[in-house]
Amino acid sequence: MSSILRPDELPAKDRGAGARTVPLVTHARGATTFLNGITSFEPGAVIGHHTHNVAESVIVVQGDAVVDIDGVRTPLRTFDTTFVPANVPHHFENASGTAPMKIFWTYASVEATRTLVESGEHSRIDAEHPGGPAGPAGLVHESALITVLPGHEERFEAAVAEAAPLFQRAKGARTFVLERSHENPRQYRLVVGWESIDDHTSGFRSSPAFRRWRELIGDTIAGLPEVTHFRHVLTAF
Repeated sequence: MSSILRPDELPAKDRGAGARTVPLVTHARGATTFLNGITSFEPGAVIGHHTHNVAESVIVVQGDAVVDIDGVRTPLRTFDTTFVPANVPHHFENASGTAPMKIFWTYASVEATRTLVESGEHSRIDAEHPGGPAGPAGLVHESALITVLPGHEERFEAAVAEAAPLFQRAKGARTFVLERSHENPRQYRLVVGWESIDDHTSGFRSSPAFRRWRELIGDTIAGLPEVTHFRHVLTAF
């Protein structure tokens, strides 16, 4: 689902110490692979030193800042951009005592978390905002192990690419990834993220799109796909 998000029309979270955050692209608004938003700093505001379980990139979009990355402090100007890998302590400060400062942040996963270094307080980024999930984002991942007939690998890959729009139009389908085994090049894994198991097993499998999917790959595979469903447990980095 496409969206136009206007920060001044969205709810903000008071982070304390003069910082306020407006979440933009969230899981509730359709994100499947990243989160982003804007944090505003009053003059002199500093947020607590913290870590994330995923990589984060930040752009200074207004004013002057200081970033502390694992004890190394660096002044930043407007549009300077940072990249901080997972589990590296860092924080931002407004370098000015008279003017506001804003950053635009992006996390590399909807499962991003924040852990404050001093207190150990731990929370999901998405759960901090209105409509955010208290636990993992909730997608059910269909994992289909597929063995392809010898010499049919290119035809199979082309058939999967042709079938992708069938999945994208299906109710509840959010992500679609095909992977190929390094050790056994005839073996593939198709991973489809669904909002619920029923969206896959009762919805998609009962639809004409599913029958078309099987028609497209039918003469390239050595047997029926072996399908299992998984839910997210942990993102460590």
